[in-house]
Amino acid sequence: MIVYYTDGSASPNPGPGGFSVIRDGRPYIIGGEPNGAETTNIRMEGFAIKAALEDADGSECQIYTDSEFWINVITKWAPGWEQNGWKKKGGEIKNLDIVQAVYPLYHSSRATLNWVRGHEGDEGNEMADEWANKARQLHATTPRKVEEPAEVTPEEAAASHFSAGKVMQLSTLQKDGQPRVNSVYYVASIDNRTVYWMSEPDRRHSVDSQNDTRIAGAIAVKIDHPVTGLQFLGTASEVTDPNEVQAVTARYSEKYDGFANNFYERFQAGTNKHHLYKMTITSLELFDEVNFPGGKPVVVPLH
Repeated sequence: MIVYYTDGSASPNPGPGGFSVIRDGRPYIIGGEPNGAETTNIRMEGFAIKAALEDADGSECQIYTDSEFWINVITKWAPGWEQNGWKKKGGEIKNLDIVQAVYPLYHSSRATLNWVRGHEGDEGNEMADEWANKARQLHATTPRKVEEPAEVTPEEAAASHFSAGKVMQLSTLQKDGQPRVNSVYYVASIDNRTVYWMSEPDRRHSVDSQNDTRIAGAIAVKIDHPVTGLQFLGTASEVTDPNEVQAVTARYSEKYDGFANNFYERFQAGTNKHHLYKMTITSLELFDEVNFPGGKPVVVPLH
């Protein structure tokens, strides 16, 4: 059975809007007002349900929405309005264009509409909300399917996140065995096996990592849902090989717009106040709700 989550967004309300349909846990359809005009949350939520019903095309399905309004419209009120020639006591039927489109679809479907409380941690609802906002930001109009992300391996995803991240949280152990966390800029090797950073040798984390080489690192690339990031364990050492220093500082300069441009020359001259350190990674875990949804860390093989 197909499971859909739907949601709509307008900001301000009324204002630019968008809607989304999540199918079987994946972003599937986004859209908005067909003419691109300003809209409302209610209209976007209705269009989202309509898009899910059209996609199901008569197949048995469950549709989850946080709009009690549309569930009432479709299951309770629309049958009477239709019998009365699409009129109701007390005034006009708002959003009649959507009502007249969505009700026949539901009436001839094998869909069950389910209400879910919004913004209370339901994963499907949260994803639908996120993609409805994306649809609004993209100025979506005619419904279209979300392109499937290209399948990537854990190794490829980890390399991408190492490249995209800017700051690493570095955890070292003090002499008394207590952990200490510091933030450092870093570059990583292409094979995910090594992370490098620069620091003054008398800094606490530099001293700690020389006294006890066991260290850990974490990089948060995207902190809003769906999250992406890395965490890893390894051993620390100072980089003294000139060829390795030259290669790493070139990567630093490329990543940080020329920062450390003269590091290698100063290294050769012995005038650097910063030294180059590295972590040789022994275990690496990937948090990537985009490519590997489910909320569990993915172990990245180290070859």
